[in-house]
Amino acid sequence: MNLPNKLTIFRLILFIPLLILITLFDILVKKTIHSYDIAGRIILSLILLIFIVGMITDFFDGKIARKFNQVTSFGKLWDPIADKLVITTLLLFLSIYGYIPFWITIIFVARDLVVDGSRIIMAQNKIGIEASIWGKLKTFMQTFAIIFVLIIAITYDFSSPKHLFYSAKGQDYLFWLSLYLINIPIIVSLFFSILSGYKYLKTIKPFLNTK
Repeated sequence: MNLPNKLTIFRLILFIPLLILITLFDILVKKTIHSYDIAGRIILSLILLIFIVGMITDFFDGKIARKFNQVTSFGKLWDPIADKLVITTLLLFLSIYGYIPFWITIIFVARDLVVDGSRIIMAQNKIGIEASIWGKLKTFMQTFAIIFVLIIAITYDFSSPKHLFYSAKGQDYLFWLSLYLINIPIIVSLFFSILSGYKYLKTIKPFLNTK
């Protein structure tokens, strides 16, 4: 097995500690309202670290595969799946705590299901399934937004943004400005997500009409 595929598998494995940390943070929130204390900040920092490591390996596995001609069918299929597993988990996590609108996350998940189904059909019909430029742009914008919002989460009371708003009497304008600004890359990412999903559907359309 070549290095790019090993990095892809490593990114898939990262999902396990990520899920454990998210579960621990949820338990912490339910046990105490002071989830922004040192324990909460440490957990969120570890989540951020795992996410950054995962995205760095995503960058290098593709770069190495192309440079040394190590692109494989395994990598083409599982590399985007590894990305979606980590990114979708964090999008759901951030939506639950009100930092990203749920309807946006739902569209992302629905799009990914459509694309995954399309990629299966493409693989069955021996059509190239490498990621498109639009899909890469979507991933880049999602990565930027998630890192940004996690940094905000580490800085402020992540468990209860509404409580922070009322307790601070709306005076923490920097926090709320950051919170609204984070939706800009998410919306841009949503645009690229829908566009790339449409491209996949357009590619498999001829095969949907055949019996």
